[in-house]
Amino acid sequence: MPCDASPAAQTVELPEGWTLTLTPALNLTSLTLRDADECPREHGFHPGPLPSALADRQPVHRLTDIGDRELRASAEQLVVRHLERVATAQANADAFGAQFPDLVPLLAGLAGEVPGCRDRMDIDPDRLTVRLSLTTDAAGSGALLELVNSWLGPHGLKNTTDGLSMEFDGPSRGLAVTLDQVHATGFLSWLRERGA
Repeated sequence: MPCDASPAAQTVELPEGWTLTLTPALNLTSLTLRDADECPREHGFHPGPLPSALADRQPVHRLTDIGDRELRASAEQLVVRHLERVATAQANADAFGAQFPDLVPLLAGLAGEVPGCRDRMDIDPDRLTVRLSLTTDAAGSGALLELVNSWLGPHGLKNTTDGLSMEFDGPSRGLAVTLDQVHATGFLSWLRERGA
């Protein structure tokens, strides 16, 4: 019989060193999952007041310390949601990395072609996908704009859609281009083919 290894099928507990803060908010209880450095990582609500037995026991270090079964279920769902979000983001980052084992040389080539071009990659917290940001100062703005326009094809910048944004800073004449994972994949693939 197959084993269900999904986070939802396992006994749910807080990650090592993490805590859960329960805060009364009108007729709701606000739940905040915090990492070992006390940074908030996930936030949610439970429909109902905070049980008085928990009011003096903050933060919660173990979900089993929450005696109210429904509140504990809400806390478990919050932890599961966080773990699933992290797993989704990691899977997307891994897939992107697998598509571009040559990412460092591609970005180095771009920096050599566009004066002052800097790259930054992170995870879009809403889409849980890779986001690539390319920025340059005045010296490289034209070259970066021309590259993006060439990649977009015959209609050039008229093809801009959700997932591709450009910001031109008038005073510094710098340019920032942000591409979601789909557009970053397209742009980097185009750079790779163009350089081949």
